[in-house]
Order: sequence, then structure tokens, then C-alpha cells
Amino acid sequence: MLGLIVVALLAQDPRSGPELLMVAERSFSDIPFGTREGAPGLAMVIEGQCQEWGECSYADANRVEHYFWDGELVVKSVAFTASDTRPSAVLGIGSAREMGEVLAQVARFLPDAEFECRPVRDGGQACGSTLGEGWITLRFDHNGRIRGARVDAYHFT
Repeated sequence: MLGLIVVALLAQDPRSGPELLMVAERSFSDIPFGTREGAPGLAMVIEGQCQEWGECSYADANRVEHYFWDGELVVKSVAFTASDTRPSAVLGIGSAREMGEVLAQVARFLPDAEFECRPVRDGGQACGSTLGEGWITLRFDHNGRIRGARVDAYHFT
């Protein structure tokens, strides 16, 4: 009986920030943060970018951009176009595109994450949540449609 109570209590414990970060970043792609540049399945976004700035961006087949800083994967992001209706695995967004629907989907995917939204200069909104040393950012346009999702491993600059 005691074992069942302990299991029930453990099942109710919220996930830690680092656990949430891992779940969030893996929804973008299976290439883990910290991977060194040169991971298979990625195509460079801007040729020659790495040599000039030491920063490199690569995209995968699902349009997820992988940003490497000093040779290490530190950011994953995806842009949504106005006409984009394909379901997205990113943060459990699925087919949702309107701010309320997107935030509801993300809350189901990461129920232990706490999001704050604030207006941005272009009239849209940015919603974010800190997850351990990293964080998630969702950007919405002035009509409340999602324009981008991003996950950062940690503050790297």
C-alpha cells in the first residue's frame, strides 16, 4: 500500500526545468543540445557564415533551424508562414496557429512550464518560459497568429 502512495505522489511531482528543457528541445529535433557542428541530416542555411562569424545555422528536412555557437548546438527554432497549416510536432503545437490555441496545446505538452506573454514592437506578442538554464519563446504577429517557436539551451553570448 505504501508503495502505491509513493508512486502516486511521484507521479504528481512537477518535472524540473532541465527535464522540461529536454522534452521541449527534442520536440524540435532528435539532435541534442551540445552536439558538435557537423551533425548528419543538416544543411547549412547561409554558406560561409561559419567562417566569418563563428556562428552557423543549419536546417533539417522539417524546416527546423539548428544554431551552433562556437561549434556547439545551442538553439533550435522554426518559422511559421501565414499559409502554413501542416501539423507541427514542435512543442505539441499540431495544427494550432492562433495564440490561444497554440498556448493551450503547449500547456498540454509541457504542463509544468509557466508562460508569460508581453507585447513586442511590431504589435505582436512574445510568450516565454524559463526551463532550467534554457527557455522557450513563442512569437505571434499582431493578428495573434504564430510566427515562430524557439528553444535556447542556455545564455551563450
